[in-house]
Amino acid sequence: MRIGLRWPSRLHTLGVLALLAGALVLAGCGSATTAQAAATATTTPTVTPTVAPTGTIAAPTNTPSGSQAAVSVKGGYGGFSFSPSVLTVKVGTTVTWTNTSSAPHTVTSDTGVFNGSLGGSGATFSFTFTRAGTFSYHCSIHPYMKATITVTT
Repeated sequence: MRIGLRWPSRLHTLGVLALLAGALVLAGCGSATTAQAAATATTTPTVTPTVAPTGTIAAPTNTPSGSQAAVSVKGGYGGFSFSPSVLTVKVGTTVTWTNTSSAPHTVTSDTGVFNGSLGGSGATFSFTFTRAGTFSYHCSIHPYMKATITVTT
């Protein structure tokens, strides 16, 4: 039993010695550079947005409250799509499509009213609807991508 009692005592002593040695090493490494790094790490960077937010789309009706609306071009393993695929806006509304996938896309009106190219991720195309009606459109690169915008007065 005596051996069993000495072993934890030795482990405890070794642990305390290791802790003290680590503290001495850290104390010997202190310098102005370390103090500056610590001060720098605690500062919070200031981020200034470069683009003001545009309008919002109310989720239940997909009708924007202002004169701007947004459509995302989504993609990935599940396929590409316009989101929302059905949108209702008022005359005078500017709709901006943003490509959130890495593949190129188009925003092509079925009747030739508008045609925009979305080269890659982050590319945008905007169109202002000046008359009421229903405007169906698609991606000419991926013809299965279809959507509709209804413009009301």
